[in-house]
Amino acid sequence: MWQTLKKSKLFLGGASICLLLIVVGTLGYAITPDPTPNANQIVPEWSNLAPGTTVYFDLESNHPLSTTSATSKEVPRILQWALGNPDAPKIVPLARNPLANPGAGLHFEDSIKFVDIVYHHRTFWLGSDRFGRDILSRMIIGARISLSIGFLAMLASIIIGTIIGLCAGYFGGKVDAFFSWLITVFWSVPTLLIALGLSMLLGKGYYQVLLATALSTWVEVARVVRGQTLQLKQREFVLAAKITGFSHSRIMFKHILPNLKGSLTVLATTNFASAILLEAGLGFLGLGVSPPTPSWGMMVKENLGYLVLDNSYLALIPGIAIMILVMSFNLMSMGLRDILDPYNQQ
Repeated sequence: MWQTLKKSKLFLGGASICLLLIVVGTLGYAITPDPTPNANQIVPEWSNLAPGTTVYFDLESNHPLSTTSATSKEVPRILQWALGNPDAPKIVPLARNPLANPGAGLHFEDSIKFVDIVYHHRTFWLGSDRFGRDILSRMIIGARISLSIGFLAMLASIIIGTIIGLCAGYFGGKVDAFFSWLITVFWSVPTLLIALGLSMLLGKGYYQVLLATALSTWVEVARVVRGQTLQLKQREFVLAAKITGFSHSRIMFKHILPNLKGSLTVLATTNFASAILLEAGLGFLGLGVSPPTPSWGMMVKENLGYLVLDNSYLALIPGIAIMILVMSFNLMSMGLRDILDPYNQQ
């Protein structure tokens, strides 16, 4: 199967983009210019900087007039990678270019030394928002939020949908009637409305969004699994297992479920994309993760007013990122569907 996947341009294209974003999200604070938790380093003097702007600053702990101790307790690197560095030194903004007098004979590399003060500089490659926060850092941490919610919600929806679909298709009768009714009820309501209602009921927060997303995306899995289980339970190997006296759970999970792995693989990629899109939609509506945790959908909402101004990139950057991530998972899904379709396997 892997040899076939390597020949699918749709799958390889989508997988490459997904892998890149997964690596970026996993590295997180290890590569963000802003090391503080949630990339929430607020510097009002740097508000609404254009992409590519370089600024100069001093660290408060190094400033000659600072009363802050130059030595603070070191935060373990594993915690900095996972949660950010809450003890990062405060920034003292300086003029755009401290080399106002070129004849002073100063030079700068990663920092500029003048007398006993060391000046640092940073480039805002994607600009900054109205609070002076680095957009690139918040995009990287936002990728981690979107991917983690998408993965966990996908996993939960696959488990829920598979169990419901297997039970409905295998047992039939009243069990099938009840689950079919439940599937029809959820199927008749748009997924975003279900997630919206659950979010309003559960409240804002990471785990609330995760639960609302998972409970909104299991229906398609249940429908597909139920339909295929109805067909598979009439096959000879299932009838032979029943005659042998195997338990219902063994027949469902040892004999029927392995034959659904192709469909579940395709559904996993589509549900991953749906979960990311739902998380972004909830964030845009103000029902996503709680601020200041960065969310791509929330970043679009916060900067929506800039679309008609010169700073339209503040809303376009996270919006384009959402589009690319969802498109990449859909490309993977299309590639897998073409490969696993029995009619294409000639």
